[in-house]
Amino acid sequence: MPETGKRLKRYNHDHLKGENYFLLKMSRIRLEVASYKELEARKKRVNDLEKLYMDMSLQKELQKKGRKRKLREDRIVCPTAGPVYKWRMEQKR
Repeated sequence: MPETGKRLKRYNHDHLKGENYFLLKMSRIRLEVASYKELEARKKRVNDLEKLYMDMSLQKELQKKGRKRKLREDRIVCPTAGPVYKWRMEQKR
C-alpha cells in the first residue's frame, strides 16, 4: 500500500494540461481502483480466516471432556447455518 501512495505522490503534476493531464488523471484512478481491489481481497481473506479459526476452535472444544449435546432445530432461539451445541453446567468445587 505505501508503494501506491509514493506512486500517486510522484504523479502529482497538476500544471500539465490537455491530453497529458487526462492520461495522468486516468493512471491515478487506475492505481486507486487497484488499491481498493487489494483492500477488498485482504478483507475477504481476513473474514475467511476468522471463520476457519472459529470452526477449528469449536472442534477443539468438542474434543474436550464434559457433557455436551447438539440442539434440535426447534430448540434454537436464533437459527444459524451451522449446528448449535450446549454444554451441561459443571459443579464448581
